[in-house]
Amino acid sequence: MGLLKKLTQLKNTKEESNSEQTTTFEEQRITYFHDGKNSSRSCRGRSENLKASLDAIYYRFENKCKEEDAEQNQLKQPYVTELKGKRTTLLNREEEKEQLKVQKSEINNHIERLKQDAINARKNPRDYGIPVDNRSTAKFWIGLSFLIPLSVYLFIFYVSTSYSGFFRDFNPSVDLFGGMFYPQALSVAYEDGLLELGFIIFIPFVFFGLGYLIHMFQHKKSRLNVLKVILLFVVTFLFDAILAYLIDEKIYNLNKTYEDPVFSIAYAFRDPSFWVIIFAGFISYIIWGLVFDFVMKEHSDRDKIQRFIDGIQLEINNTKRSKEEIQDAIEIINKEIRTIKERCSELENIIDGFILPIRNYKALSAEYLQGWQEYISASLAMGHDETRSYLDECRQVYDDHIKKLDLDVDNYQNKVYTKTL
Repeated sequence: MGLLKKLTQLKNTKEESNSEQTTTFEEQRITYFHDGKNSSRSCRGRSENLKASLDAIYYRFENKCKEEDAEQNQLKQPYVTELKGKRTTLLNREEEKEQLKVQKSEINNHIERLKQDAINARKNPRDYGIPVDNRSTAKFWIGLSFLIPLSVYLFIFYVSTSYSGFFRDFNPSVDLFGGMFYPQALSVAYEDGLLELGFIIFIPFVFFGLGYLIHMFQHKKSRLNVLKVILLFVVTFLFDAILAYLIDEKIYNLNKTYEDPVFSIAYAFRDPSFWVIIFAGFISYIIWGLVFDFVMKEHSDRDKIQRFIDGIQLEINNTKRSKEEIQDAIEIINKEIRTIKERCSELENIIDGFILPIRNYKALSAEYLQGWQEYISASLAMGHDETRSYLDECRQVYDDHIKKLDLDVDNYQNKVYTKTL
């Protein structure tokens, strides 16, 4: 019961306060009306006097608003509340910005660690779980330095021997080396025709292709692949044997007499020159194949390192995109912070200044004008037209007064005068 009684008393007190404020404003309207009527009587309603009176009541009203702290505090309360909210939002945005800066710093450190890992992976790949020799790069280049001259040698050898074996006409002065190596093979084949030239040019690539197949079959361990490798070696040997047989036969037929037997496979197997041609090609081919397999293995190790580094680079690129997104978020927050700070500055100026209740002043000044015009209409002895002219002049003075104060277009309750103004 006690609490209910207190709440009832509080409600009654609040209603009495609101009633008192309403009564006070109504009293002010009546006062302004009578002041306007009395002032008009004292100067017989002249419009030039009305102008000075309106200026005076405006400054009196403005000073009164400035002096009434309670009313100003009440009028400024929405701006104070907004300022508190903006400051809270500003603190939250600042905290969010600092968190994003920490994330950005962590991302920068992570990128630097990834870059260092990419450098160290080439030096010590096993430290990063890459099962390769850290000297694979050196081995690769050393092997490649042997592979290129061997490839050139095999190209020259098979171009010369294939032309000598299939197309060349020997003369009696040709020895074994001259039969196996023919420096003019390409130029003479070109003169013979494009087919001959193409044939001898592309024959070396048959052997290179066989070597590549041998490497690929060795790469995948199985019985079938072992059988394929043996078969490829046999085919290569037979092809070299055919070339050696053709060349050796041509050289033999140039030097044979009627008493010499016909050249045959059995004779070729017993002829040292036959085996010299085979081993000059086939043994070199085996060496080329071993070096090629070694180079490919080292290149595969380098590929493992490169794939690891490519993965690091991909992660770096993705991390950089995340960093850019964070930077964009920071820029957005910075823009919000600048906007909030500008609004806080405006609110602080509003709170430090004062607020003029425009509609109140318009209502009171209008009452003053009505009092002024009341005297003209009721008390001045003039004709109807002259009275109307007086009233219109007074109304124009009032409109000019409101326009001069920039109150003619304001359709809101309060007008804010900041401290800077």
